[in-house]
Amino acid sequence: MSEIGGDVRLSPRERSQLVAQALAEAARRARFSSRGRRALRQGGYQARSRQRFWRVCFLATFAAIVVIPTLVASVYYAFIASDQYVSESRFTLRTGTPPKIDSLSAMTGIPSMLIVQDTLIVTDFLYSRALLEKLEKSIQLREMFARPEIDGWARFDPDKPIEKFVKYWKSMIDVSIKMPAGIVVVTVRAFSPQDSLKIANALLEASESLVNDMNERMQHDAVGLSLQEQKRASDRLLETRVALERARNTEGMLNAEETHKSINELITGVQSGLLKLQQQYDSQIRFVAKTAPQMRTLQQRIDAAKEQITALKAQLTQNDEAQRTKTLSSTMSTLDYLELERKIAERIYEGATTAVEKARLTSESKLMYLNIYVTPVLAEEARYPHRVVNTLLVFLSTLAIWGAVWGLLSMARNHKA
Repeated sequence: MSEIGGDVRLSPRERSQLVAQALAEAARRARFSSRGRRALRQGGYQARSRQRFWRVCFLATFAAIVVIPTLVASVYYAFIASDQYVSESRFTLRTGTPPKIDSLSAMTGIPSMLIVQDTLIVTDFLYSRALLEKLEKSIQLREMFARPEIDGWARFDPDKPIEKFVKYWKSMIDVSIKMPAGIVVVTVRAFSPQDSLKIANALLEASESLVNDMNERMQHDAVGLSLQEQKRASDRLLETRVALERARNTEGMLNAEETHKSINELITGVQSGLLKLQQQYDSQIRFVAKTAPQMRTLQQRIDAAKEQITALKAQLTQNDEAQRTKTLSSTMSTLDYLELERKIAERIYEGATTAVEKARLTSESKLMYLNIYVTPVLAEEARYPHRVVNTLLVFLSTLAIWGAVWGLLSMARNHKA
């Protein structure tokens, strides 16, 4: 490098380096200026338009999901919704006889399982289609919920099928059981005090009718079963008596035991006479020859007594297979067996007859009855709908739904950004 007249002279190499630095600086400035314009352009108008779009979405979704449903609910509950009146009844199921306390009842104080089961049958019947069909015939239940003065949301369309009416009915009735006493609480809603009272009374009548039908079926089954058992016992007794009579006629005796006793008495008497004859024979043989007429007579009498004893004993214990002659012992076995069968059949018949009488006495009293201690009364004030509470519930539920929806939209927006 050299200086001439105050000018700074640069070498070609230095001059090229300065030119390269100036070009790099110019390129850097140009690059930063275009990025700034692009950033300004994006962060200005486009940012403001996107922000306005999300603000509109925020207000639109809030109005559509929260404001409009809440306003509709407010108008409906304030000016359109029909008043609903409630009638309540309470009853318990009791048996005609004091219930037996089982182990579960003793430990928990809960009524016996039979009473609990019958109570559940009655409460389930109050929700059933069978009840609605019965009430439709007696009080025209469907017409009470389809009157034109009822608001359209709560009114039931009478043209809908019975299955829809059962579902609608379950929303208008509430049945609960208070344990451990087993108290059944029935509340029914209608759109006039008179209708609610009429329906509540009809429910009690239908429940009592159901209990009476159950009583009648149980009584009919108990008496019918007892009569069937008595018939079987009577047929068995008749068969055993006929068999015993036939055996007596075949054997030729009425009472084998008496016959046996009589034969034993005969054997004893003959043996006693034989003993006397033998003594007489032994005392005379010392002085009289065996060939003497009186001795031959004594010997014949002794032989006849022995033959008689042998024959009588044969009737009791022996059996001549060649002649097929039945002994008294076999006859006694046959007759005793048939006599035992007759006595057993008589005992069974006596028990069956007693069971029939007990069943008939039981059928004259109620096995189970409905004990109503709170009867329905005419309502003076509408209990439903809860206008303020229902409107508040609509607002809170729609607010929760809107919050969930807006949260999902915000997550999607941040993920896209």
